[in-house]
Amino acid sequence: MILLKLIETLPNISEGRNSELIRQIKNLADNFDKVWFISCKSDEYFNRSFISIVGDISEIDSFLYETVKICIEKIDLTKHSGHHPRIGAVDVVPIVPLIGVNFEEANYLVEKLSQKISNDFNLPVYLYEKSARYKERQNINNIRKGEFEFLEKKMKLPEWKPDYGPSKPHPTAGATIIGVRDFLITLDFHINTTDRWLAEQIQQELSLYAPVNVFLIRKQNGKFSISINAKEGEISIYLLYNQVQKVIQHFGCEIERVSLPTPITGKIFLNSFKTLIGNLDGELFTIEEKLLLNSQPCKSKNPKE
Repeated sequence: MILLKLIETLPNISEGRNSELIRQIKNLADNFDKVWFISCKSDEYFNRSFISIVGDISEIDSFLYETVKICIEKIDLTKHSGHHPRIGAVDVVPIVPLIGVNFEEANYLVEKLSQKISNDFNLPVYLYEKSARYKERQNINNIRKGEFEFLEKKMKLPEWKPDYGPSKPHPTAGATIIGVRDFLITLDFHINTTDRWLAEQIQQELSLYAPVNVFLIRKQNGKFSISINAKEGEISIYLLYNQVQKVIQHFGCEIERVSLPTPITGKIFLNSFKTLIGNLDGELFTIEEKLLLNSQPCKSKNPKE
């Protein structure tokens, strides 16, 4: 039996309206024996796609290299418009250890990939989260501040010299942010109000509930959604949902629906179940996790099989 060492990567690319590009990336994953295309959420309003890929550490860097290459060829940020902050065609590439991979191994992949794409594509790369070399770069919002439009001016400052690559943005692809981070739970709560003031009050109240990040998004229909990011292990999805629901109802609003922009693991639901039940004896694990730790699943070349 061959032990799989699995990493999830979630490239956020600055294109949410070109379905052919997403299809091309999905087909790319099919060329690798140990890389799996999990899901993609494209948002035309943001003009951005969130792609979830899981792969063995031996192949995931090659897949990401080819993905960056495709996106540089297909995305021109000088012609890009969308309602999401970004500095690059491939804006951010989170690297999330899933099974059998420690931080040192994941970070080596980050460094190796960053050096290769910066050298081959003349693309600046910033390291963030756990891979950051400077404290102010741990938070992605600090790196994105000013976005692509002010990136060239920002990069002239000594403190914003990229970790890899030239101190000047790629003319059409900007720069890319890469780093190891914890598994992130993202929940989008779509609420029944078009009142910005009310939505902002809900956002501010929820921001008091550490350790979560809260973002306010106005959708095309004029209504708002509250996007919540929380790191796995810091709060259960059960408690998170209950807290958010109470705050929203406190302000006289209702949740119309909840969406998961990116996939989550079965372990997250198990931990929520443990929170709900209270005293639960024994080890928490999923059958899928046990199988992956002890075997190599066969990859079908036919997605319908």
